[in-house]
Amino acid sequence: MATLVYQSATNERAVGRRSEHRFFAGMTGIIALIFFIGFARTYYLARVFHAKPLAAPIVHVHGAVFTCWIVLLIIQASLVGTGRMRAHRRLGLLGLGLAPLVVALGVLVALEMVRRFAAVPSLDSPLIFAVALSEITGFAVPVFFAFRLRRKPALHKRLIMIGTIAMTTAGFGRWPIPFLLHKPLPAMLCAFALLATMIVFDLVSTRRVRPETAWGTAWVVCVELGAFAVGHTAAWRVFVTHVRSLPLS
Repeated sequence: MATLVYQSATNERAVGRRSEHRFFAGMTGIIALIFFIGFARTYYLARVFHAKPLAAPIVHVHGAVFTCWIVLLIIQASLVGTGRMRAHRRLGLLGLGLAPLVVALGVLVALEMVRRFAAVPSLDSPLIFAVALSEITGFAVPVFFAFRLRRKPALHKRLIMIGTIAMTTAGFGRWPIPFLLHKPLPAMLCAFALLATMIVFDLVSTRRVRPETAWGTAWVVCVELGAFAVGHTAAWRVFVTHVRSLPLS
């Protein structure tokens, strides 16, 4: 009887691990698709759509580095799913170097964008700037703790995923449909739907919401909604005016 119970528990854990691998691999694929759709016309398939050249070299560098981050996530999910943990840990060092670049380049591109969008009256550039900074912040904090706590796999993978989801607001906000294109709040809500999917998965797989999922989700939602509110204030708009007046170099 004890042997049967032990085997049953072992089988349940194995099934749980396979389910978790499939879920995170699927989420990574969905995130990659979100960014591809959002930036296909201006970056990935720019020649096909006869898009204008990118506004500045830093935009291309940022796009290349963030694409590397997404490709790395796909590879890492595949390695974990096939049990190749040694290779996964080695590639993790690349992620440790890429993450700070994503943050730094994200800030630089946000600064370039707020200057460029000032000449487009139909775009609320101060609001978009505030939301862009919130996405970077939403990414940076969970990913920082994910690397600090990388010896706890379940926690590590959730924080990496949550941090990356924070950036999908930018991807959704570039989808070529009126409801989302350059509309920060609807784009945020789509990103929050992905966070809700993480919560649902926790409830289904573990019958509870894991603390890192709860705190990570709360962080991203509060930071991005807070930025949306701040972006409408007069004080923020005065600040953005000063930012635009700063020298580029």
